[in-house]
Amino acid sequence: MSHPRTSVRSLMAATLSASVVAGSLLAAPGAAAAAPVASALDLTSKNTAFVERDGARLTLDGQAFRASGTNIYWLGLDENVGGVDYPTYFRIKDALDTASRMGVNVVRSHMMTSTGQDDANPLAIMPRLGEYNDEAFRTIDFAVAYAGSLGIRLILPLTDEWAYYHGGHRDFTTPLGLESADFYTSPDAIAAYQEYVDVVLSRTNPLTGVKYVDDPTVLAWELGNELEGMTLDWINAQVDFIAERAPQQLIAAGRRFDIDPDTLAAPDLDIVDVHYYPPTAERVSADAATVTEAGKVYIGGEYASTAASSALLNAAASDENVSGMFFWSLFGNNDRGGLVPHDDGFTLHYPGETDRMRESVGAIEDFGRDLGLPIATGPADAPLIVSIEQNNAINRISWRGSAEAQGYLVQRSVDGGAWSDLNAESGAALSPVTDLESPAGAAYRVVARTADGSETASDTVEPDGATVTADPLSDWRIVSGHSGAELVAPEGALAVDATATAVWRAAGIRAAAFRLDDAEGVEVSVSVDGSTWTTVPSESREVDGSSEVVASTIEGEYVRVSWARGSVLERATVWSAAPRVALFDPLDDFSRTSAHSGSLSFDTGNPAQFMGDTSRLKRDAADGAESVTWAYDGISGADLIAFYWPDQPVIPLTLSGSSDGEQWRTLDPAIDGGDGNWKRYVYRLRDLQDVNHLRVSWDGAAGEVWTPQLSQISLYSPNAPELGAPGAVTADTPADGASDIRATPAFRWTPGTDAAYYRFTLATDAALTDVVASATGLSSPSYRPAIDLQPQATYHWRVDAVNGLGSTSSSTWSFTTAARPTSDLVIDDFESYVDDAALTQAYVRNTGGGAITPTLRAQQGDHAGVFTYDLGAPGYAGVIRTLTEPLSWFGYDGIGLTVDAPVGATVTVQFVASGGYWETQVPVEEPGAQRVELGFEDFAPPAWAGESRLDLSEVTQIALYVAGTAQGAVVVDDIAALAPTVAPGPGPTPTPEPTGTPDPTTAPTAAPVEDTGQTPASGEGSPASGAAADPSGSLATTGSTLPAGVAVIGILLLLTGAVSVVLRRRRTRS
Repeated sequence: MSHPRTSVRSLMAATLSASVVAGSLLAAPGAAAAAPVASALDLTSKNTAFVERDGARLTLDGQAFRASGTNIYWLGLDENVGGVDYPTYFRIKDALDTASRMGVNVVRSHMMTSTGQDDANPLAIMPRLGEYNDEAFRTIDFAVAYAGSLGIRLILPLTDEWAYYHGGHRDFTTPLGLESADFYTSPDAIAAYQEYVDVVLSRTNPLTGVKYVDDPTVLAWELGNELEGMTLDWINAQVDFIAERAPQQLIAAGRRFDIDPDTLAAPDLDIVDVHYYPPTAERVSADAATVTEAGKVYIGGEYASTAASSALLNAAASDENVSGMFFWSLFGNNDRGGLVPHDDGFTLHYPGETDRMRESVGAIEDFGRDLGLPIATGPADAPLIVSIEQNNAINRISWRGSAEAQGYLVQRSVDGGAWSDLNAESGAALSPVTDLESPAGAAYRVVARTADGSETASDTVEPDGATVTADPLSDWRIVSGHSGAELVAPEGALAVDATATAVWRAAGIRAAAFRLDDAEGVEVSVSVDGSTWTTVPSESREVDGSSEVVASTIEGEYVRVSWARGSVLERATVWSAAPRVALFDPLDDFSRTSAHSGSLSFDTGNPAQFMGDTSRLKRDAADGAESVTWAYDGISGADLIAFYWPDQPVIPLTLSGSSDGEQWRTLDPAIDGGDGNWKRYVYRLRDLQDVNHLRVSWDGAAGEVWTPQLSQISLYSPNAPELGAPGAVTADTPADGASDIRATPAFRWTPGTDAAYYRFTLATDAALTDVVASATGLSSPSYRPAIDLQPQATYHWRVDAVNGLGSTSSSTWSFTTAARPTSDLVIDDFESYVDDAALTQAYVRNTGGGAITPTLRAQQGDHAGVFTYDLGAPGYAGVIRTLTEPLSWFGYDGIGLTVDAPVGATVTVQFVASGGYWETQVPVEEPGAQRVELGFEDFAPPAWAGESRLDLSEVTQIALYVAGTAQGAVVVDDIAALAPTVAPGPGPTPTPEPTGTPDPTTAPTAAPVEDTGQTPASGEGSPASGAAADPSGSLATTGSTLPAGVAVIGILLLLTGAVSVVLRRRRTRS
């Protein structure tokens, strides 16, 4: 397919992918309530018959029906859009298209769980008890209708055990002055819940004309998500209530982690839903047998997507007792480029951002094939270039992906020449891509590739020295004003009045283009103040079956388009002046700020967890409105990077602007990102007016003081000096001539004036010819290369600052690494504990596991730790210990420890280094105490942890897992980091490639631990020949990942038959 070129000079504008907008759809989020509007999107349902229950099985048209499922909880109301809001129709469509592409035939969604109290959640179906919001059904109506058009069925919980952003069962008790447990017994609470259920079930979907209760797309109504307090009487009453209204649809119930016996006893309940974090094939099979023996249909309604594997899903596919497995949870493409971030640790993006995620996707697709389900195929929808931004004359291209694409290429053509690739084929998460050359006359397109090799290209966009913004009208967020129009799905705006208008605002607008289904009566006008408008000349041309109206020579701060009733505005594209970076602050001190509150400090620890950033600004207290302020004349925009810890509640940052530094107004940034260990988010502000002061504040929000942390900020202003060649940088860390450097440092340098990005070179010689690491396109003045440096070696490094006018090189600096250790490093030899109480104080039970009691064994003057356990229902038991300072294992070869465990058991050794989890497994083949020595090359991240780079400079935790008997004792002694026994060879050592662990150990659940200031215990961190210190140290549950400055060393004994026995190489020392 050919696509038009977009440029200011050629009067051509960017085109949307081949989505055609029309049909019968409600207005989108943010629009006033109105009657359905027209759309040509075909919403004819493929679901013509209801799924039925036949004993403990599901059937469809008399044939067995089994589900390859996912959870897309946010289809009605979303928390991943920089706050709570309705998702766009594009995102709903994209997620369901993605599910279909993976072979998913049933989606479980919390979209009918939509309640609140006293208008605290005004977007909910029920914002307050007994009051209902018809607007909230708009996204739900579309999700149900579009799922039906794909042949996807739905399971819909009607409330929730947990008080999440979308509400839960407390919304039916608290307003009545009742306790949460009264939800299951109080007649008033039950009546309130049933009234809500009746409102939902009785709704007629205006897109299909079918009542929800008459729609075969709804496979089942679930009484609630993970309800913990259900009684048999309550279940029976609710089943009867729903069955009376929805006799052709099924009814499900369940609680988290195990089977509620009352669900098995309820005679008319159809489906029992069990959840797993993590799942095992044995547990799923046992639960499915229990449920089906009771005559109920079994589904695994949630399981951790990180555990999706052939071992798990092949077993489920071959077990006819398993009617469905639903991974948690699926997210798709973001409206403004990249992928939608979510930080619960179980987010899955298609086709996978990492090798492990791609393996999970493949296992899920194979599960669907094993069930005989079709995998959707076909060419990808065309990507959409949503923006091209300039940073000091360097272009950055952002695009919105499509559900079917396996990968993308960003391509450039200069003056109409051949296309060249700017990147290797990669996923949508790569957006944006920076053109490191950005030559004059450059034009760009994005090519989507599918698994079968087919390609679909976006329209061509030529920035011509401007910033380009494309608005596909998925919502009204980019529009600064509109009237007389309703949004339609999946995008576009239909004129419902005689004339509709929409306005966009940007500094120095130069051109605009508008795509419509009918250009008759279209008028373009501009304004400098948003009040007085001047009509400007425009031209119209046909593009891919639509009309494109282009105004190419305009000047103003606002552009407005008017179009006639019945026409759909499909897209607007605006060219405006490229913003200039007026101030860049890497936040390594307060020198570039104009004001700040007192309880703020800079965190310089654990740079590997912050993408190499060696300094971030954080709070020191959570009980005040902490803030930091910058000043510049005429701030027009800003980019702020902040890091959030994923296991803590999000503490939103507030961005405010002021003209005089006295009167402040809250600003509304666009927020994207969410990648990395600590989640990296970018707050973007554009087109600001009358702002000379910008403030970022925490506003006294409760939560841990160390999250979020501010990484850097760029301020834009038309008053910035004219762009010149970039200024040279100077070294910060490591300092020139530094010695005794342990591990690969996080290199940091001062920002170069007018630099768009940096090039980094590291070599073993001063001439920089023997290069061991290099990188380009670095946006921050810091970098940590993914290599391990050799001990006792000298390295040289240089940084080039680059912008669109050229580059400037720094001096060449050098440093020397530390020597290799010559003796083992004792981690814990158990000699300093005076009694059992001291050991118990140091090693605290992980309360999530079974019972475990630490005791000391003293034999011939030698102490060891004995951990007597009873796995019980959790299937594991564990203890953990913390330190106040991290240990460096730089230069060590591996870990050694003495273990006495039952023959046939598998011992898993795990540690946390610089925020990354690593583990390996060895079998116990002989009785009695054995010395086990493991090389670091044998370790890989566990299945539930993200992929990581092995960085031994800050080791914060060590854990032991044992698979085997339900009761017993494990003896542990002499844990040490092993000094090398072979002389090192020349050159850097590459980081071991993660190979994955077949079955997951227990995922971390604990929050980071505060520094107590206590000293290390029992010889930890001391040479083997040194004297031991007194035992002390703070304590935490297993799996803690720490903020900077806090260290954990622990031993976790996990004993469970669910962990596979995997033999890894045991290192033998000569």
